[in-house]
Amino acid sequence: MEVIELGDVDLNCPSNCQIHNTHFFGTDRQIIRRGQAFNFYARFHNREWDDSMDQAIFTVETGSHTPNMCSLSQSFSGLRPCESNETKCTFPMGRCLDQTCWSASYKIHQPKCISISVFPPSNACIGRYILNMQITSCGHTYQRCLGDFYVLFNPWCADDPVYMDNQAQREEYVLNEHGILYEGVHKHITSRPWHFGQFEDGILDICLKILDMGASYHHGSDRDHCWRNDPVHVSMVVNHMISSHTTNSIMKIPENNDYLKGTKPFSWNGSVPILQQWYNGRCRPVRYGYCGSLASVMCTVMRCLGIPSRVVTNFCFPCSNENPLGINEIFDCTGKNLCGKDKLWRYHCWNESWMARRDLNQCCGDWQCLDPTPLETGRGSSCSGPTWVRSIREGELDLDFDGHHMFSRLNSNYVGWLSQNNAKKTKVFCDTWPCGQHLSTKSVGSEQLEDITGNYKYELGSVKSKEAYYRAYRRIHPGYCNASNCHIDRELSSLKNPFLSDSGINMRLKMANCPMYGEDVQLHWLLENLRSEPKTLKFNLCAQIITYNGCPMDQFWKDSVTVTLGPREVKKIPLCISYSQYGPYLCDHNIMKVVAVSDPECGEVLMVSRDIVINRPPVIVKLLSQPRLKVPCTAEISFCNPLQEDMKNCIMTLEGCGLFKEPMTIDLGTLASNQQARTIVEFTPYRLGSHRLLANFGCHKFAYCKGCAKAEVCNPVGQNGSLPVAQNGSLPMSQNGYMRDHASHYVCPDASAHVRLYAGCIVQPRGPPYATRLHLAGSPAPRPVGPPAAHSLCSPASRPVGPPAAHSLFSPASISVGATGVRSASSPTPCPEDSSATCFASPPTPRPLAAATARSLCNPSSRSVSRAVCTPGSRSVCGPQWGPSCTTTTTTSRSGSHSTWTPTFRSAWNLTGRSSYIPFSRTSYNTLTGPPYSSLSRSYNTLSRSAYTTLPRSTSPSAYATLPRSGSRPTGSALTRTGARTPWSPSRGTLSYFKRKYL
Repeated sequence: MEVIELGDVDLNCPSNCQIHNTHFFGTDRQIIRRGQAFNFYARFHNREWDDSMDQAIFTVETGSHTPNMCSLSQSFSGLRPCESNETKCTFPMGRCLDQTCWSASYKIHQPKCISISVFPPSNACIGRYILNMQITSCGHTYQRCLGDFYVLFNPWCADDPVYMDNQAQREEYVLNEHGILYEGVHKHITSRPWHFGQFEDGILDICLKILDMGASYHHGSDRDHCWRNDPVHVSMVVNHMISSHTTNSIMKIPENNDYLKGTKPFSWNGSVPILQQWYNGRCRPVRYGYCGSLASVMCTVMRCLGIPSRVVTNFCFPCSNENPLGINEIFDCTGKNLCGKDKLWRYHCWNESWMARRDLNQCCGDWQCLDPTPLETGRGSSCSGPTWVRSIREGELDLDFDGHHMFSRLNSNYVGWLSQNNAKKTKVFCDTWPCGQHLSTKSVGSEQLEDITGNYKYELGSVKSKEAYYRAYRRIHPGYCNASNCHIDRELSSLKNPFLSDSGINMRLKMANCPMYGEDVQLHWLLENLRSEPKTLKFNLCAQIITYNGCPMDQFWKDSVTVTLGPREVKKIPLCISYSQYGPYLCDHNIMKVVAVSDPECGEVLMVSRDIVINRPPVIVKLLSQPRLKVPCTAEISFCNPLQEDMKNCIMTLEGCGLFKEPMTIDLGTLASNQQARTIVEFTPYRLGSHRLLANFGCHKFAYCKGCAKAEVCNPVGQNGSLPVAQNGSLPMSQNGYMRDHASHYVCPDASAHVRLYAGCIVQPRGPPYATRLHLAGSPAPRPVGPPAAHSLCSPASRPVGPPAAHSLFSPASISVGATGVRSASSPTPCPEDSSATCFASPPTPRPLAAATARSLCNPSSRSVSRAVCTPGSRSVCGPQWGPSCTTTTTTSRSGSHSTWTPTFRSAWNLTGRSSYIPFSRTSYNTLTGPPYSSLSRSYNTLSRSAYTTLPRSTSPSAYATLPRSGSRPTGSALTRTGARTPWSPSRGTLSYFKRKYL
């Protein structure tokens, strides 16, 4: 028996990627998830596979010195792949799979072809592998490298620690590339979209590079060699690499809010540009980011590797270096917030990842808290996590990494102090409520906010809340490890002071408006005297800018007022802070703090404060056409300057996963006061599915104003079935008022924008001086404007433009469309606007159009002939079944013609198959001169009703569906001779072509 010869090997990437839910990465690479087998096909040249004579052994290996792994470096601490550290495995091919380890099996697929299944166990290390196959046949052994493949965590596998049993949650926390970040203050929560982009090109390799660079995190530990199979240790490495690594961290946070040497932290829209900049910059930190971008980048990496993750925002987040369960803020007698060691962050973002903690003996997965932002602690600045969220709520802080830090930042007391001139500090208030409020994340399957505060802490004042606090207090303060609950209560009571109402005065600041950038801030200061005697107090009021991380900035407004309250009197005092007062100081920090504090000379110190968010002006993003795969699409982005001053250095940045390969930057220059900038952009979607087009506007006043629009990318026309037609024969309108059109699909009724022409829809120009309009006088019913072949322009399949003779009349060198209505870029003949005759724009030198060229115009991937914006209510040139049709006002531009569509006429072509044509006036085609149009009559009135008697009445959508095979043609008298030229007559080859094409 001869030695079996291995032939072609088909890795079956598309099918495997689909089964393993990795097809979003693309199907050109083998990307699989562990705990689930993948299949491929092996073909042999000379004979069938025989178990008695043939054996196969597979070897999989991963690591920095694996052949063909040059794109990765220093992985697994630079060690060679070996079986001892679980980076190499050798296993034979049998008849069945062993699902406890690496295994392979086969079955006969076709003659001389077998289907091989390889099973990566649920504890396999993640990364890029090389697959080798060694065949021993008839005493002869040879080896072949079959290629490489990627192994990721598998949330669909019950044996994987990252298993999540809810499909909706898997789609949200693993497959969804779009997220929402929540910002602002706890009384005014704002949101902004974020692109995770975990399936973008190159992101997977970048994520594996992050693991390579962070391998030293476990150096010297018991997990030095095989930590990549454990999601807990993988998450620790990623958490460390985001911002805590000394030299190769992904992103830096600006010191003292100084970001002049880098990108402004709030201008980022997604994780992909950050990761690409880090990778292309030789793994040097990207400058700069903030807690939201750090948590979002980590979420991208975790989702890419297969670990379910989400971003969480906590409002009122204390950062204290001294007292773990207390935060101190100091004010002066004017109410100004002084910079101290402790800071109260207005909000803080971190990451949650889903996994079962084997180190905590967890049998089921649960959320683990990971905070990649380096925060000052007693042992220095470092990130924290993973911390089991439930252990934080229960106060079980000795179970987990950094549990006491997370608990103290959610349950600290907030203490305010008043500093007087003699350096004496007076305690003004002590509150346990503000810290750790309104923990928010994006809900599953929607863009609504989900409050998950109950996952981290029990309701304030409940019995379970007190029990958890006692447990945590004993672990944070070793001196109280054996103290009773009463002892701890007495200690906490000594820190508190009487409430504001105990002094007989109730005060609060209430917003009278929701201010936007450029508007005045209106407040109502409510005071209530709870006593039966009058009170007179002097108050100092101030306002200053506060950064999101609690750093006080300039004090820009001060005032003082004396308030007299009668017995039981309630008084409302209006307060106004004008834009001219806060505008020069706001910058990118859109949070201000307003404080009213009583003069200490009055005896008692009373204080009330409120954080106010100034909303950003909106950026309006509007899609002008339905996004289709690999078909150019247009969008309009508009922004209005709301200020009474110029905005300088205006920049618009656009990006979107699946829509833009790289971010697009548009320089808008200077915007005058109340000036609106409207920009039309064109992009070509390259991935199907739901995407977002994100826009960021920046200028010298602020770095970011956000806007977004959803983009549902579908298949091009002709690849997804028939056209959507309403019952009344017209195409449907969308909810936002856009008109659905077969060619342009979504057309904005009121935007003067550019819409690329798709799928063979020919635009007929309208209006002087570049086009004309069509008016049918005295004709109540629609009549055809040309031969039945014009119908093929609007059919899904590409067909020749014009009558059957068009392909023989036109030469391949043409780029114009003749009488179908698309004019060339040259200057046309003007036509009066009020003319009742049928007029068409006349090209000065008509050039023929070959059939192949005409068909390419109907191809969605072809270049644009014109651009247009359509208004609703018009009818189709080819009948109501084929949707709206409009005349256009066309202007010449660099990229073609720009048109504004307006409804002018009903359909002039009836699909019921009328076999005759309405006589047109002699002015109908009097502008068509010169060859090849000289063979056509100057008027359609010479076309008798019997000219097309071979086209019977029919409801068939194809004009040629009823054309007889014998094919009669018009007589010579039907077409007027011009000079020595003869009218067109179909040859045998021409009729044979249309028989094959349309019959």
